[in-house]
Amino acid sequence: MISEATLYTAKAEDVMAITYKPFALPSAEPSVAAVEREAKSEGEYIESVLDPQNRAYDATAPMELHLQKELSNPHSRAKKQARWQAAFVRQRELLAQYVREELKDLKGRTRREARAEAVWKWRERLAADRREEKKMRWIHRGGEAALLRRKARRARKERKLDERLRNLVLKGAPNQVIPVDGPANS
Repeated sequence: MISEATLYTAKAEDVMAITYKPFALPSAEPSVAAVEREAKSEGEYIESVLDPQNRAYDATAPMELHLQKELSNPHSRAKKQARWQAAFVRQRELLAQYVREELKDLKGRTRREARAEAVWKWRERLAADRREEKKMRWIHRGGEAALLRRKARRARKERKLDERLRNLVLKGAPNQVIPVDGPANS
């Protein structure tokens, strides 16, 4: 059941025409110049969005070049591996820095003892960094706010209980004895 052509109906040859040409993927090992050019291009693009009169970037370049970082999955295996490798390199650099600092001034120790002390300080620093990261993640996911809410709720409950006990009035009954000195003595 084919309806009649209207003003909004596309021609068959227009539908079949290929109008999109995908951009060329960057090489697996980008050179330093390519990375600088990409960052420069990205910066120019962002500046042009903020100031449309200043169009220094190539407007004919495909949009994917500018959105590549935003559109790529941050949880992909390759990105996780790159993050892990960068963290590993940072840790090794930190260890080397601690060892250099300890070996500068031996203070009567052997080189082996100085290195052992540097390794101990490095491990302590890594543990402290891990604790700080865990605390920041706890705060970020709302743990600190939840703790403050719980404390406020607990304090409010205690305040209400104290107020109820202060306002409590017992009815006179034969099994109760009112102290001679009054309520201040109890």
